[in-house]
Amino acid sequence: MTKKILLTILFLIIASLAVFFIWRFVSYKRETSPYKTFLLPRVELSIMEITSLTAEKTEMTVKVLLKNQLPFSFTADSLQYSIFINDVEVIKSHYKKTISLESNDASLISLPLTILNHHLTSILKASERKEIDSVEYRLHATFFTDIVFKKKFDVDVNRLLPLIYIPELTSKHIQVDSLNFSRAAIQLNISIKNQNVFSIKAKNIAYKFAIEDHDWIEGEIPGVTDIKEQSITDLEIPIRLSFKEVGKTLFDLLKNGKDVKYKLDLTFRIDSENQSVKNSKVILKSSGSVKSLLKAVKE
Repeated sequence: MTKKILLTILFLIIASLAVFFIWRFVSYKRETSPYKTFLLPRVELSIMEITSLTAEKTEMTVKVLLKNQLPFSFTADSLQYSIFINDVEVIKSHYKKTISLESNDASLISLPLTILNHHLTSILKASERKEIDSVEYRLHATFFTDIVFKKKFDVDVNRLLPLIYIPELTSKHIQVDSLNFSRAAIQLNISIKNQNVFSIKAKNIAYKFAIEDHDWIEGEIPGVTDIKEQSITDLEIPIRLSFKEVGKTLFDLLKNGKDVKYKLDLTFRIDSENQSVKNSKVILKSSGSVKSLLKAVKE
């Protein structure tokens, strides 16, 4: 009797495994994903979102879909990953959180990345020489698991995305609208160069302007400013200065030509249908001498 029960249990286990493997085989054949696997956990590069663009660095979040196709649960205690752009490694990091997946379960994990832009210089120049406007992002990840027959496994996933240039801010000249001993009204003319193959719709451009070490003068260009693709867009920023706040430095400069330094920061978010750059924060900076901006007007 005991023997029959054991044989029955064994038969049911074998039958269940057979059904599972047949189901997996059919599912595997029907899948069109280039990252499909028969049994091993599957990884897909779901979304790459740029969260911040500055002259120094690009911050992004890579969302990776991890799917367990095994008939039992497993745990990945960590993963190591590298990001390559056109086969050039730009970052290497470690995801330390534990990931537990039930059978036929999936989990979306977010990997925060910061890429220093000087690492991208050679990639941009090489792409320009080849006259290409897209680059291949490749994620190489190594998972460390508690699976008996597979303690770790490596995956590579790719995504072709537009080549992204950081917009360039240039302060062109200052136009003095009015000037007296107590205040000045000036018009700061700037330009934003967009080398990308897509336009940038800048929402509510916030600006901060400072002379020497005095407090920032803040303002905003409301609405959406359309910065056309592969072009230069000119903008005007109205600035009201009180000499009670900035002292007589600016007045002396405007009257006598003395040289002082300025700083200008622009901040806005991108309004786009492209999920990769939608709502990305952009911070642009410009600095130099006020005298040079006044000289540009005269020239």
